[in-house]
Amino acid sequence: MLNLTAIGAAHGESTIECWQLGPFTSASIPGIVGAQTLLLGDMASANYTVIPPRFDSEPHNAPAVQLVFFISGLIHVTLPNSTDEAWIHGGKYGLIIAADTAERSAHGHFTTYPGNEATVSLVVPLREGYRLKYRLLHGGACGWEDMEGL
Repeated sequence: MLNLTAIGAAHGESTIECWQLGPFTSASIPGIVGAQTLLLGDMASANYTVIPPRFDSEPHNAPAVQLVFFISGLIHVTLPNSTDEAWIHGGKYGLIIAADTAERSAHGHFTTYPGNEATVSLVVPLREGYRLKYRLLHGGACGWEDMEGL
């Protein structure tokens, strides 16, 4: 199973939650036969983005339900009407889901990049209408104990 932090929405407001995707299956793709694999969904496109150090976003919604893999950097996500927050470290545990689209959340979320180096991300929206299957583990961001062993 893959546990990751999600920026979701409920009752018109953005939320931060820990979601579980899976299970993994045994790959049958040449070059990785027998490795563990997880289909993440039907993707629409991908963007590779370099975010400058100490960058602060305005409040915003996810433009689409999307996977965001932070390859490097430190990311801080907060909500306008909540004390919930998520700290994401780029790298192995840098995958999140942003699903607080304008149709689901009135106020969106803030993202800041407090590090002294650029943050690199790969943003991959899911095709419109694709329903991601997940299990809610708990409210709030996933902690190290939720993700260890990945």
